[in-house]
Amino acid sequence: MSVHLDHIFESPLRGLSHEGDISIHDLTNRHRWGLRGQGAAEALRIQGWDLPEQPNRLVASINQSFVMALSQREFWVLDPHNDAADLAMGNDFTTDAYPLFCQSSHAWLVLKGSETSALMAKLCSVDLRPDAFNLGDVAQTQMALINCIVVRHDLAGDDVFSIFVDQSYAEYALEALLDARQEFL
Repeated sequence: MSVHLDHIFESPLRGLSHEGDISIHDLTNRHRWGLRGQGAAEALRIQGWDLPEQPNRLVASINQSFVMALSQREFWVLDPHNDAADLAMGNDFTTDAYPLFCQSSHAWLVLKGSETSALMAKLCSVDLRPDAFNLGDVAQTQMALINCIVVRHDLAGDDVFSIFVDQSYAEYALEALLDARQEFL
């Protein structure tokens, strides 16, 4: 199923969507970038980005983008509305912060549907039910035995889970999600 990627931002999942009661969408080709280091938060604030008040949170920020704090010194900017090839990461940061190339390193899957929490309970040991995992919460965990980042947030008026996995595990992660959702179709 693997194919040679001719473009740095091309998804190994080819941007496919799997519709149903629980839909799965590949947003890997959507724009995102990160910043890490002691001066990362200040550098982002200077550029006008809204930041979460604590790690493992996500907030809506400028231009319908999101900022996710993975620690006090690591932030990802997620833009689900623009293709990666259309935009570049800013480069006017301080020497106390350096770029993260999460665009190239991680696949981005979005799950939508009323049973997504139940589906994720089959694959992940973190309690992702709405009463335990609020909008804006971030979990750095495992899903189907692979490391991942799971975020619950609002996307175009829908309550969704964004899942970030290493690009090399993208096909496996999608297969695990498709297999687990069979119970809910």
